[in-house]
Amino acid sequence: MNKLVKTAVFATAALLPLAAQAQNMDWKSVTRYNKADAKKQLTERFTKYVTFDTQSSDQTDKVPSTPGQTKMAKALAKELKKYGAKNVKVDKHSIVTGEIPSNSARQSPVVAFFAHMDTALEASGKDVKPQVHKNYQGGDIVINAAQNLVINPANSPQLSRARGHDIITASGGTLLGADDKTGVAVIMTLVQYLYDHPEMEHGTIKIAFTPDEEIGAGVEKFDVASFGADYAYTVDGMDLGQLTDETFNAKAFTAVFEGMRAVHPGEAMNSAFSDNVLMASDFHTLLPRHRRPESTAGRRGFILVDSITTQGDRTEVKGILRAFSDEETQDLVNEVTRAFNTVKGMNYKGTGFSLTFTDQYKNMKTLLPRQVVALAELAMKNEEITPALTAARGGTDGSTLSVMGLPTPDIFAGQFNIHSEREYADVDVMEASLRTLLRLVSLWNMQELPAR
Repeated sequence: MNKLVKTAVFATAALLPLAAQAQNMDWKSVTRYNKADAKKQLTERFTKYVTFDTQSSDQTDKVPSTPGQTKMAKALAKELKKYGAKNVKVDKHSIVTGEIPSNSARQSPVVAFFAHMDTALEASGKDVKPQVHKNYQGGDIVINAAQNLVINPANSPQLSRARGHDIITASGGTLLGADDKTGVAVIMTLVQYLYDHPEMEHGTIKIAFTPDEEIGAGVEKFDVASFGADYAYTVDGMDLGQLTDETFNAKAFTAVFEGMRAVHPGEAMNSAFSDNVLMASDFHTLLPRHRRPESTAGRRGFILVDSITTQGDRTEVKGILRAFSDEETQDLVNEVTRAFNTVKGMNYKGTGFSLTFTDQYKNMKTLLPRQVVALAELAMKNEEITPALTAARGGTDGSTLSVMGLPTPDIFAGQFNIHSEREYADVDVMEASLRTLLRLVSLWNMQELPAR
């Protein structure tokens, strides 16, 4: 054990019964873990999963939004059963759940792992043809020569840290689906590993594969209460060591402007004519440009108008607010309200004005017990991985689950350049994610049950 790991173990000693620490650190020797075998399983599993067309759609209210997700859900349920999972179910929304029963005499918390099956809308997910580029040694990885589609350290900086790794890409014309089929592959490989190695002690583990994460719909249908987990992790992150424990606060707003356009424009002067389209345009213009997405980064939030639609005398403006703190969230609400009230008071002959705000999700940092993050950090350090606590400039399924009562930070999965034809998976980072999860399973087995 190196000095960094030893320090981390003692710093987090309060989370682990002292008598069990030495035994807990020995899971790899107990099971005779083989990295090459793990990488082979991950590669075979992932390259099979990406051939399922599970691209979600924002053109329907149905969950799942596409039939390919149901097809994959049924395949995953079958695979879970093959490797000993119990109570495997696929519900009407194609949410897959299962349970790995405890083989330990200890009464420990129930921990769960989540990944989503769907892929993004930005590029096709149909007929994905994965390519495995073994033992990357730098320079270009050619995805498609005819399309001049390549990745290299210049356009994909993470590759500068990937020398010797196995890299998987698509073949051009599609995304790969690494987001989040890397997570699905890592979790399923965990399930098989525990099945193949009953000598590894663990508590009850819950598994869930969900649809329509990319359109923010699937996990809202998840029944947290009946699932029965105490803590959870999504496996949907990117680079080695990434541990997301913070997300934006999110609100949506709708501003409605009603006018009177049913007057011939040639007779508009000194008439009841009132232009609701102009009101909406002025409102948009009055929103501060320095708070737009392209003007903000890091921990600074933003305001974005998503759509402006007009039907006759009514124009509706829809937008979103994103900020990490409650204080900044309120500042952004005030900015939108100020712009709206300015338009409302600009001597229009408007017939109706309304502005409403809707909560979408909360920053999950305020909802995560320290233990759930600290154990993930410790698991990484025990595997000689440096944790990198990350604040996501967006939301995650974990943020929604945390609001629903299941604390769920996010762990790295080895997916890069997501939502694009240059998307790739790093098998070595996936293998490190697998080890992190296996270590977590051991660590959670040493914890006391939470107060009910």
